[in-house]
Amino acid sequence: MAEPQARTLFSDELLAVGQALNPIQPQEVVTDIILRPAISSLGAVAGAVLLINAQGDRLELITRQGYEQDAKTIWQDGPLDRHIPAIDAIERQQPLFFEDSNHLKQLYPQLEEETGALSPVATAVLPILLGGQALGVLVLDFREPHRFTPAEQQFLITLAFQCAAALDRSLQHARLIQQKQSQVDILESISDAFYAVDAQWRFTYVNRHAEKFWGRSREDLIGKVCWEEFPQAVGSESYQAHLNAAQGRQVVRLEARSPVIGSWITMTINPTSQGLSVYFADITERKAVDARASEFARALERRVMERTQELQDLNAELRAYAIGISRDLTEPLRRVNAFVGLLENRLKGQVDERLGRMFTQVREEARRVGERMDELRKLAVLERRELRAEPLELIQLVVQVRSDLEPLLKGRKVTWDLGTLPRVTADALLLRQVFAELLAVALDATQHTSQARIEVDGEVRDGWVRVWVRHNGVALTPEQAQRIFDVFQVSPAVFGADERIGLANVRRIVARHGGQVWATGDGETGACLVMSLPERRGESATG
Repeated sequence: MAEPQARTLFSDELLAVGQALNPIQPQEVVTDIILRPAISSLGAVAGAVLLINAQGDRLELITRQGYEQDAKTIWQDGPLDRHIPAIDAIERQQPLFFEDSNHLKQLYPQLEEETGALSPVATAVLPILLGGQALGVLVLDFREPHRFTPAEQQFLITLAFQCAAALDRSLQHARLIQQKQSQVDILESISDAFYAVDAQWRFTYVNRHAEKFWGRSREDLIGKVCWEEFPQAVGSESYQAHLNAAQGRQVVRLEARSPVIGSWITMTINPTSQGLSVYFADITERKAVDARASEFARALERRVMERTQELQDLNAELRAYAIGISRDLTEPLRRVNAFVGLLENRLKGQVDERLGRMFTQVREEARRVGERMDELRKLAVLERRELRAEPLELIQLVVQVRSDLEPLLKGRKVTWDLGTLPRVTADALLLRQVFAELLAVALDATQHTSQARIEVDGEVRDGWVRVWVRHNGVALTPEQAQRIFDVFQVSPAVFGADERIGLANVRRIVARHGGQVWATGDGETGACLVMSLPERRGESATG
């Protein structure tokens, strides 16, 4: 996935994660919220979160997704003295990225034997850090080799940071809840801040914690009207809460600043047969924690907005650069063609077979440059076009595109294997361009294959429409498959013809639809180009 486009998608994911984590959540919910976008955004097959236990001597598996039930993985509970990727990431406080299984096995040759599980093909291990202290690790597993782009790495690091902050909030909140429960248990024996008043608002009881909170002795308060002893409370939020509890004969709970000393308190007012019983606790510390968490969320949102703006500026510069190159080369290319024509006219009757081939080659190279310029222009202006999503029958679209490519089939025999393709909601014009490029790649790659076969098929699984184009032509290695959709990154020999900038257009079109593209190959027999789009079930895609 291209880094600029990926960042745009990841920024949306980070905003969604930040919103989901804004309420304080248990650690199992926090890790689940973090893990889902990490897996879906990078195309991972599974993932897990392991946290260091309270004793600080073991890793404990908290959440895992994508693995079969009861299936063994290399990510297991265990002590912290093992030589495994998770422990190394924690000790180094650095993320580890393994783009293929050979890299992982080379560094950890005993891993499969120790865990009794097979290593993933590619994996990412992110330490979850808070203030320099490791809380655990976030791991992702991939079924295919995976090149982790800088944008993907930064996305995962940010997710790990969000996870750490949310876990810290959860831990502090859990501590406060536990403290509150302890206070409730104590209050049952009237040992916390507690007082009672009768129907005339006279104090009938004040415990020692209330004495300390107010700085007043119980002897000085018992039998006296509370509003006369604390006139600053009259008209306050807590004053109104007392009235509501007395008049409505119902329990009233509130959090407010104490009108007596100004601290934040949580208060519960219970009606009784004699009047009201009230207990309260100071929550100033918790409010400070909430304020810090809110500030962190706002700071994170500001940072995401800044990064999004930087990305938009970079995309604008890239578009201008591509259009400028294309414009600057148009006139020189036209002059080359004109000069070749003039030269042929001048040498008419003197051009032998060898010189004729040279003229033909010059024109062919000029044509190829012209095609590359057209593809650069398409790449530059692609994002300007607003998506016009509509329900599409993919089989009809593929048949139409195949018909358009008939000129490439002259003198060739190609067996087409069209499966039962699903429906999608997408921009018809842009998706037609995608299939035109994918099928053209397959035709180019099989042009020297005696029994060429091209398969187009798809499926719907877990809310995603997946479509692939598989051919038995020029083989694609795993390394080439990782870069095939990058501009100017793959040798022309991979396609059996020229280098194809159009595949970068394919990636950007699919990304704008919220999907992904990738390729697979074993370096021996052909290749497979895959496109995955969200199943919108008739909903409109956004541009």
